[in-house]
Amino acid sequence: MKLFGQLCAFAAAAALLVGCETVASAPAGDYAVGTAYRVTLGRQWSDVSAIMVGRPVKVRLLTVDGPLLNRLYLTDGLAPGDFLVKPAAKERPTPTWRAGLSPTEQVEFIADSVAALDYERVETQNLRPATFKGAPALRFDITAKTQGGLDMAGSAEVAQVGDKLFVLLYLAPHEHFYAATLPEVETVFASVKPGA
Repeated sequence: MKLFGQLCAFAAAAALLVGCETVASAPAGDYAVGTAYRVTLGRQWSDVSAIMVGRPVKVRLLTVDGPLLNRLYLTDGLAPGDFLVKPAAKERPTPTWRAGLSPTEQVEFIADSVAALDYERVETQNLRPATFKGAPALRFDITAKTQGGLDMAGSAEVAQVGDKLFVLLYLAPHEHFYAATLPEVETVFASVKPGA
């Protein structure tokens, strides 16, 4: 019965994507993430930012197969007080970015934001150094479960530049979808360059 419910949710999301005129194409090549930076997409994605419920203006959401099957969040520099995901309910606020957080606290901010998407048992591991437009950044992996028990996997990069936090976050079901799109995501992460 759980599997049937998940399949129904996936089908509903797919129908929404097909029938919605606000989904934009993000073709292979340069993709501007606001004015701060751009990345290179190695294949066509769909920009579903416009249908992301309560999307913060500085957050872009891209997907290849639909947001329940793979999603790539790209932020245009979260300022103090900004959030990565909008609270689903007033009684369940989501974490907001505060300048000056330590690297460990930055990772916790992302983990707590993923948990706010209704994922359970969110864990981070394999922390490693990275660079974002020449600035020091931090890469790490994520595991979580949906409320229905589906294993999720993810990869993230965070960089604080001045008082702003830049986030690249990829999430997908662990079985098939995560590995299938990961090489493309790695290319996107490695392609960050200054904006126009």
